[in-house]
Amino acid sequence: MKNALTLPLILIVLCRAAVVAGCTSWVITPERSASGRMLLHKSRDQHISPLAAVMRENDGVRWMSIGTTAGATFGLSERGVAATSNAGDTPIRPPQKTPKRSGNIFRAIAVNAGNAAEAAEFVRKCGRDGWRPKGGLYLVADAKRAFTIEIAPGYGEIMEIPGWTYVISNSMHLGGGEGFVFCPADKLCSHREREAKTRAELRKNRIGGKYPVAGVFRASRLTGKATPFNRFSLSAVCFELDGEFPAQLGCAYIALGPQQHTVYLPTPMALRQFPEDMQNGKWAAHAFALREKIGDDHRYLPRIEALERELVAEFSAVRAEALNLLRSGRRAEAEKLLNDTFMRHYGKAKELLRRIAEDAGVDPDPPVPTRQDEARRLKAFAQHAADREKNAGTPR
Repeated sequence: MKNALTLPLILIVLCRAAVVAGCTSWVITPERSASGRMLLHKSRDQHISPLAAVMRENDGVRWMSIGTTAGATFGLSERGVAATSNAGDTPIRPPQKTPKRSGNIFRAIAVNAGNAAEAAEFVRKCGRDGWRPKGGLYLVADAKRAFTIEIAPGYGEIMEIPGWTYVISNSMHLGGGEGFVFCPADKLCSHREREAKTRAELRKNRIGGKYPVAGVFRASRLTGKATPFNRFSLSAVCFELDGEFPAQLGCAYIALGPQQHTVYLPTPMALRQFPEDMQNGKWAAHAFALREKIGDDHRYLPRIEALERELVAEFSAVRAEALNLLRSGRRAEAEKLLNDTFMRHYGKAKELLRRIAEDAGVDPDPPVPTRQDEARRLKAFAQHAADREKNAGTPR
């Protein structure tokens, strides 16, 4: 009996001892979302510098890039296909030579995939062709279907997501992955814990059994003392997909910078171009500066969430008006309405964040973080979280 208990006890100790940084993504299918639209969310827990949102065009296809200024690993195309990616487990036998890839993964998805099924097959082929030296986990979706794809050098596996909420972090879920990758017990426990706590947070924010976008925002912020990884959250995006007019009404709610300290901004695919400070990292720099100053103190979050409720309600009404215009063939009017609404919302969010910065005593024009700043800031974020957990009497 003593020996039978040894491994479970070791795993419990490892799970409590290790909190691993990593991204968390999820899908909420249309029958579960309050809007009746597919939701695909990613919380990014990787690099601080510099985060950006950009409209791009390749081979005649427009697409929205959210990531670093160097390139996007997730985004939304005018064809209505959205994708997110999380780093996966380490391959057991790394390839001797990895083919050089051109551009980034979402650019290739945008150009090559007209729907989620095509995107999933494209990503699986990338894995089997061996272009990625490490494992990767992807979620792709359009308005009707969503898939999870896991790849490693020479390996790719797909599963279609049925009508539920599906959450992944950074370890393989599908059956074939174990033969290609290795995840130590402490990391595996931490990844599974993040997934379980995310599902619990999502369930807490349902209304009538449905998931509103505001509840997704709240779950992604994970401000409760029971959460293990909010110290690492550096940005987030929630895609809300439209099947009838994806090039105009597809939407991304974008939080550039730590989502506890910034505003989710409703962004229609019809947007012509992001403001400069959202393209060059300046917008995210405000959230990083605020978090470095006040850590996991969320005193300003009620003001942020109040503005988000206003923006989401107005965007929903405007989107309905734009839908009527599009159905009557008045595309230019619909796109102007959507663009004007975004710029008005951008101005409101910018003003709120400026007032919060003044109140908190934060530099109103902080520099864009560099990679040299990253270690210092991540250390500060972790120390804030450790102090908070210690004061709250909760285990790390």
